[in-house]
Amino acid sequence: MYQNPPRYVPGPPVAARPVRRRRGFVVLLLLPFVFFALVFFGGSYAISPEPDIEVLPGFAFADARKDVLLVPYERHGTRGMFQSMTQDLFQVRLAAIDPATGEALWDTQLSDQLVWMASVLASGQQYAYLVTDSGLMIVAMADGAVVAEGAGVAGLGSAYVATRSAYAYDVDGRRVLAMNAGGHVLAISMDHAKAAPVDARTAAAWSGRLSATPAPDGPPDGTAQEAALAPGGDRVALRDLPFDGLGQELVRVRTDGQRISAGGTAFHGASLVAAGGVAVGGASGRVLVQHQRSVDDTGTALSMVLPDNGQVTDSLTVGHDVVHAVIGPDGTAAVATGPDLVVAHDGRLVRVALGATGFFGSPS
Repeated sequence: MYQNPPRYVPGPPVAARPVRRRRGFVVLLLLPFVFFALVFFGGSYAISPEPDIEVLPGFAFADARKDVLLVPYERHGTRGMFQSMTQDLFQVRLAAIDPATGEALWDTQLSDQLVWMASVLASGQQYAYLVTDSGLMIVAMADGAVVAEGAGVAGLGSAYVATRSAYAYDVDGRRVLAMNAGGHVLAISMDHAKAAPVDARTAAAWSGRLSATPAPDGPPDGTAQEAALAPGGDRVALRDLPFDGLGQELVRVRTDGQRISAGGTAFHGASLVAAGGVAVGGASGRVLVQHQRSVDDTGTALSMVLPDNGQVTDSLTVGHDVVHAVIGPDGTAAVATGPDLVVAHDGRLVRVALGATGFFGSPS
């Protein structure tokens, strides 16, 4: 006989098993390690000084891009324990600087060697060419990335020469010339990265100028007691004031030899900053004078001075004397004083900060 199935009667609800909350426990367990890391790495960063900076004399204004200054420099040291663990202690870097503002467009490492020199040889729209103690180096103008160097330069290969005197820039031909280990002269056209043999006439003309043997660097442009305001025009000079201890004054030297005082403003321990025999700032109607900060203060200062009346229009204290100066095509100039790079632009002096780094070691 058919019977209905028993009706289901729900029983009392079963209590849910409690879930152990381990996440909070793990966080509590990690807190001491996080705190230690913050104190250890952050504290070491906070109390550590910035690395030592030395501007190398091989800086130059870009040939094709007038608004770029290419500056190789040394950076020795790291800031904080994190950088000590992840960054090279000794670096040679290359920075692209906007001379109008002093801001870095990019900053890239070239070498981790203790003693290693690099100089800007030439640059185009796409590439910059550097001569280094490891041979020729080609970097991208867009971001400073190393495109090729040493044996990696196509056409040079293993026959490349690891000395700066084996390379030169042919201004008329707009090409980089290189001598390989076999004594052959090759050329790299501007904005190309491959070397090719040159004709016999070019080889004969340049074989005596290039050398696979290291040659001493010539004296860099820096300071002088007399310089031209412009090539072929009036000159400017410094002369002692009549009485001892009064310092020196600026004078304008006419093309006929006449010397005209620039107002009698006194400078102590002074010299003119010049490049290629031309006074820095001359294109803007001013000259750059290096001098003591005062008669009793032997610290170094740079001042932009009007050569007609001796008026100082801008002044800046620097840590060392000028060691090198270059003048760009529009009259903008860059001056190195060791750790400092100063740009003279439109009568103003702008100090450029190089080598400052963030917590992780990247340029800041």
